[in-house]
Order: sequence, then C-alpha cells, then structure tokens
Amino acid sequence: MPRRFIALTSLAVGAALTVTVTLATPALAKGTTQASITGPGLAHPVAVSVAAGSEALPGQGDALSSLADQTGLFTVLFGPSIGDVRMPDMPSRLRPPPAAATLGPKYTVTYTVPGIAPAPGQASDQIRQYLYPRAAGGPVIYTLPGQRGFGQPLQATGWLRGTPQLTATLTRLGIPAGASLPSAPSSAASVPAAPAPAAAAPAAAPKPNDTTAPAWLIATIASAVAIVIAGTTLWLLRWKQRRTAGHAPV
Repeated sequence: MPRRFIALTSLAVGAALTVTVTLATPALAKGTTQASITGPGLAHPVAVSVAAGSEALPGQGDALSSLADQTGLFTVLFGPSIGDVRMPDMPSRLRPPPAAATLGPKYTVTYTVPGIAPAPGQASDQIRQYLYPRAAGGPVIYTLPGQRGFGQPLQATGWLRGTPQLTATLTRLGIPAGASLPSAPSSAASVPAAPAPAAAAPAAAPKPNDTTAPAWLIATIASAVAIVIAGTTLWLLRWKQRRTAGHAPV
C-alpha cells in the first residue's frame, strides 16, 4: 500500500508540475528583444536589438536594456520594483499630467516582448510608449492604457518622469538632441491628445505590494499541494482502519 500510494502521489504531483511549467513558459520570457523608435528628425526608424536567442533584462547595461530601464518598460510590465532591486535610472510616477505645451517633440518606441498576451487591437508581442525627451523639467514617458503584459494588464500606465540618463541614451542612439522647454505654470497642466481614447487620464499608480505571479500559476501550485494533502489523508485513514481491524478481538 505505501509503495502504491507514493507512486500515485508522485504521478499526481508530477502531472501538476508539468502543467505549471508548460503554462509558465511564456511568462518566463520577461525581457525585450528589440525596440524601434520613430519620430521627427528621423529618416528611418532607429532599431535597437540584442543578439539572437537572448533578451534585454533589468540592469544588464547593454543599449536595449538601458533604454527599457529608462523608459520604464520593466516598471509597466512588473510594477515599481523588480524583485528586491530598484534601478536608479528607472522613471518615477508623474503627477499631475504635464501641460501639452511643455512636452516638445514626440517619439514612439515600440518594444518587442515575446510571450505577452495582447489585448484587442494591440499588436502581438509589442508594447508601445511615447517619449518626450525635451519636455520641461526632464524627459517624459507616456504608456498607453489598455495594453497587456504577461496574462494581465500593464502594472503601470500613464505618465512617468524619466531621468537625465534617458536623454543621453536617446542622443547616443541618434535621436536629435535639443534644449528642454522652459517650465510652464502648473495651472496650465493638461493632457495632450493621444490616439487611444483612454489616454485622457493617467492610470492609477500600482500598489507597492503588486505581484507579477499570474493567478493561474498560483492556482496550479495550490492544486498540486491539495492533491498531496488529500492523498496523504486518505492513505492515513485507510492505514488506521486496517490496523484497527487487524487488532480487533476475534
């Protein structure tokens, strides 16, 4: 009986873990493989990529990883921190929205992120952001709401304030450099028009305790644990019954 129970339990746990790993495979591809930047002054899109078979991840230091860090790609995908690490050049939440007159030229960066589950109207494996490198007070990034990441809506959308490192990175990539616009009075703050209807208001800031673990992954692991507990309980009850029957007086 113990051997049979162990075999059945191992089979159940193995099956549950196989399902978990299979479903989790897309979510484990958490990096970007390419970025394309378009906008004024560019005769053709600026492409930034990594070597075939690899991906840009937080803090790696290559051109694509730095760009993704500094435009907040990892922030919008996973929340305000990546594990216990917060990179110093990641952008921060910007409130209130900037005035349209203070933004300057707009550039569009489109990231290729394998494994994301696109929303209706969203290109497969792509996340789009708007960049304003000459905005008053420093570069500004806008992420359109309605896009999806790994099985869930983006963790942060709306306006982010970039750091000076973003301006330097864009200049190295060939984005025309220029002086930032002067600051405008706060009373003039307004949201510039964007193609997406939801772009009129910034999304709520992510909660500090946001998690990137998908609900189905947690449910699958919980199911595997439940199978083990139920099997163990059933085996103990049957073992106790057999033992009691074996010691019963004739």
